[in-house]
Amino acid sequence: MKPMKLVPLLVIASVLSFTAHADPKSNCAAKIKELEQINKTDGQALHGGMAHEYHELLDQAKKGQAAQDWTQCQASADRAKTIYNKARGR
Repeated sequence: MKPMKLVPLLVIASVLSFTAHADPKSNCAAKIKELEQINKTDGQALHGGMAHEYHELLDQAKKGQAAQDWTQCQASADRAKTIYNKARGR
């Protein structure tokens, strides 16, 4: 991979890192809301083991939110979003 292709990834990671530390409670809630919206509107893109893992991670994120464990919530939500992006081919 060419170094210039990594620049956008670094910028995105920096922005996400900043927003994750800004307000973890609202960030967690926003990620869960986004995942639930994806599930409602585009859940058919997930199939087989991907769908099962996506739903498990969404449940883990909700459990983390309920326990006010923002690290678990955000990590689970991010992994679920990664699974969705892989299923969609993004």
